[in-house]
Amino acid sequence: MPKGRFVGVGVSEYDHGHAPLPHAITDVRALRKLLGEEFDGEPLCDPGKSTVSEHLDGVPGSLPDGGPLVVLWSGGGRISAGALWVLARDSRPGPAGGLAFGQQVVVPCAASGANQLLFLVDTCYAGEAVAGTDLAAAILREQPPDGGPMWVGVLASCLPEETARDGAFGWVLRRVLADGPDTPDLRVRWSAYNRYVRGDDVCDAVVKEWDGRAHTPDFQGRGNALPMFANPLFRPGAPERVVEHLLLAARGGVDSDRSWFTGRTDEMDQVVSWVGVGRPGVYVVTGSAGTGKSAIVGRVVSMADPDERSRLLTQSPRWEHADPGERAVHAHVHARGLTADRAAETLAGQLVHRGVLPVQEEPRNAAELVGQVQRMVERGAAPPVVVIDGLDEARDQAFDIAEDLISRLSRHAVVIVSTREMSRGDGKLPLVATLAPAETIDLDDPAVLVRGRDDLRRYLMTRLAGVSEFMDAGLVAEHVAAGASMTGDRPFLLARLVTDQLRAEPVDTSAPDWTSRISASTEAAFDTDLARVAEPAGPPRWSGSAGVALARRLLTALTWAFGAGLPEEEWLTVANVLPAEAAEPADAPPCDRDDLTWLLDQLGRYVVQDGEAGVAVYRLAHQTLADHLHPPYQPNHDHPFDPAALPVATALLTRYATLLAAGLDPTAPAYLWRYAHRHVATAGPPALDALRALAADHAALLPDVAMAALAIADQFGEWGRRAEAVAPTEEAVRLRRELAGTNPAFLPGLAGALNNLGIRYGEVGRRVEAVAPTEEAVRVFRALAGTNPAFLPDLAMALNNLGICYGEVGRRVEAVAPTEEAVRVYRELAGTNPAFLPER
Repeated sequence: MPKGRFVGVGVSEYDHGHAPLPHAITDVRALRKLLGEEFDGEPLCDPGKSTVSEHLDGVPGSLPDGGPLVVLWSGGGRISAGALWVLARDSRPGPAGGLAFGQQVVVPCAASGANQLLFLVDTCYAGEAVAGTDLAAAILREQPPDGGPMWVGVLASCLPEETARDGAFGWVLRRVLADGPDTPDLRVRWSAYNRYVRGDDVCDAVVKEWDGRAHTPDFQGRGNALPMFANPLFRPGAPERVVEHLLLAARGGVDSDRSWFTGRTDEMDQVVSWVGVGRPGVYVVTGSAGTGKSAIVGRVVSMADPDERSRLLTQSPRWEHADPGERAVHAHVHARGLTADRAAETLAGQLVHRGVLPVQEEPRNAAELVGQVQRMVERGAAPPVVVIDGLDEARDQAFDIAEDLISRLSRHAVVIVSTREMSRGDGKLPLVATLAPAETIDLDDPAVLVRGRDDLRRYLMTRLAGVSEFMDAGLVAEHVAAGASMTGDRPFLLARLVTDQLRAEPVDTSAPDWTSRISASTEAAFDTDLARVAEPAGPPRWSGSAGVALARRLLTALTWAFGAGLPEEEWLTVANVLPAEAAEPADAPPCDRDDLTWLLDQLGRYVVQDGEAGVAVYRLAHQTLADHLHPPYQPNHDHPFDPAALPVATALLTRYATLLAAGLDPTAPAYLWRYAHRHVATAGPPALDALRALAADHAALLPDVAMAALAIADQFGEWGRRAEAVAPTEEAVRLRRELAGTNPAFLPGLAGALNNLGIRYGEVGRRVEAVAPTEEAVRVFRALAGTNPAFLPDLAMALNNLGICYGEVGRRVEAVAPTEEAVRVYRELAGTNPAFLPER
């Protein structure tokens, strides 16, 4: 967030008979202190009118690059000619005394160049600044978003007809900025994952948490609100939480965030032993969906995290399984929606935070991370312990993460992976075999299944014990555990959902049909909760079945998320372009933030709040639920790209273009900066055209064009449309060559694109043309491997391809040397990592 400016005026004493206001200066100074180093500007205390005017004359153009402007006037005020006038120290009585707030304060501040303006008015009759003329809208008309402000807010301490009590408004404002709001629903947006909060959220909290009766604050906001203030509740590295737990904890729920982890002792002991031994390699926890893979590895991560460990020890000071020890896990990531490079960047950030790796300016890709970890270990450091959860949920990227990141990193680190088995269908090894684990826990193993069913019973009984005198927890536990297929029904996920429902609405187990009221599958449990949602508050725009349709629309939007999840604005952007649900009214309004708040309150158990790049994001709690709402698209030769992805990608790119046109740095909307190209790749060539047009004005997006182009080429190639794969690959080579000319960090990407181009040329019979890019790929990878052994697998791959290229153009003698070198490199790699044996 760019640095902001503070314009503060506090007037406590007056020269001409106005009543003193002892808190006015105190409030202005206190706000300045709370704003901290994120803002420039010192307050004026008891200034005369000429001093104020001179100060305001310096505001226009003071924020040429945009950023937030906060204006606070605390002091006396009067109404004259239907407008608010604010009083300086030397203001005389009478209609002309003071400064016209709109013309003499607001106008110069509106010309500051800020793209987020917040006017805080703490005077008698302050609401006149909000009422009547719609001050915020007037400013936006004078300074439209194309270079002017994007959002204007006016928060007044009282209504137009009221007088304000000295100090009351300032106290509430300071409390909100220093501690965050008390209201649970508001605290979701002020979560530990948000580095900053928006101006409208601050104003909303002040208005909703105002408990004074002497006067009533009023707020008006217009435009596109962006982050403005540091969030006092922000906690870097905060673990993800199910939203229901966050809300219940804020509302004082006794066990709302309690860990119910039960059993799995043998499996936990084995995973903890992997952590403790510290022997580099891949260690895998696998099994069917919903069998508790993530719960096991997540438990180890939680016990190693200092804050989570303290919370767990408070709940249960004695554990029935082994303890990995505090800080035993150095980094962890959930792979859903990630690429190998994005996963590496996330892990690298955590390793830097833990002091394992040095701080660096450039984000790390997979090869760079592996090289740095290798050098650190070779200098004598202990191999770091890294956990990668849900590898299968990376979908089409899972094998790339396995081969380009996990297999290479595991030569120098302990890499613990949870994943379902996956196959590629092309005759290559399935996912777990590709990982070549040193040890594996298979939760589908018959002996493990027996223990798992017992653990399932214990979990159910523990969560349901004492919930209702009419519900026998033992009977329920036996019914669910006995009927569950431990490999087909996602048993632990189902048990969590069923117990959530029964804790909210217990069943009478003495009734003859009580078992029919217990969901038999995760999908049935979800649909039951969905059908029970209460209507949103306010006008009946989403009443009855339309309310269910709204909930389904909002949850389905989350299925399009990459990475850790969607931020609020991107969530709404996607939701508002999805096809209409059958039950939606024809005149249904666009989804807004109030709808998100309603959904999280109603179905928070199905939504996880996490953080990425200092922003709170949301995703569905389990991939099974995502697949139920939005079955994965099945591409084919005629339709390799999902048609439903195009409106989603187009809407997100339109939002990105709007933000960039308003002066935001391309990196500022973190989700769009990281994942816009993934949405483009899913949607295909039309979306690539839109991204290309955006990059024409914002060169920082050229690498995204190259990445999307390569992904689109791969999809064309996979479905036999090889001729169409050539042009986007050529474009990627051209862009990466230009980028690498000024920044060597793009050399690995250039080499990879060159290697792909050689393959694409060969696939369409342009075998002579395939030689040059493949030779260049070998040269670049050889240079990279000379300083970073993590590039040796890439070099071996390019050498092997070069041998093939030479053979296909009749240069059979020349084909021998690169092929022999490829064999030597692969043999050396396989000697320390069995994952490379198939390449030999």
